[in-house]
Amino acid sequence: MKKIWVFFVFFNFIFASQNNYKNMSLIELFNNKYYSYICENRWNFINKYNNKREDLLSLVAYACLKKRYLTPALDLAKVLKVTKEGRKNATYIVTLFLMKKLIMQIINDDLQIGEVKLPTIKDNSLGKAFCLIEKGNFKKKDNTLEIVISKDTIYKVWISRNNNVVVDTIYNGILKKREYYW
Repeated sequence: MKKIWVFFVFFNFIFASQNNYKNMSLIELFNNKYYSYICENRWNFINKYNNKREDLLSLVAYACLKKRYLTPALDLAKVLKVTKEGRKNATYIVTLFLMKKLIMQIINDDLQIGEVKLPTIKDNSLGKAFCLIEKGNFKKKDNTLEIVISKDTIYKVWISRNNNVVVDTIYNGILKKREYYW
């Protein structure tokens, strides 16, 4: 009986919190850092705000990017087209996605990117890593790209079994951060 009670309380808590999310505005959700919820429900927001509120759609895109969900963020990039800021945000999303795809080809197919020059993105590890890859500042070992950031820090970029690009930040030989870009 005790197990049933715990099970009931657990599910009640889960579904009650889902209902609370539905009663919150997009800005409240974002300020409370419910990024996954926002991104998972992106189509609700797209349908509600498309061609009306690109500032809010950009917020949805940013929520996806906070979780490094590049593929879902592309849904927002497709509809961010009305305002100058919306188009800029769409280009940012598509550029990150292209960086991911090019890195996958470099690792899997030995792609030589040569004269490719994408916009510089400095506010996340994938963008920083790609900028150095573009310049040829990497070594390929097996299926991993090693990029020296400083004498203490390197990035190791590899592909997970789920085909996500992974950026490991290693400081003094110790893994400090692992980011999956989906």
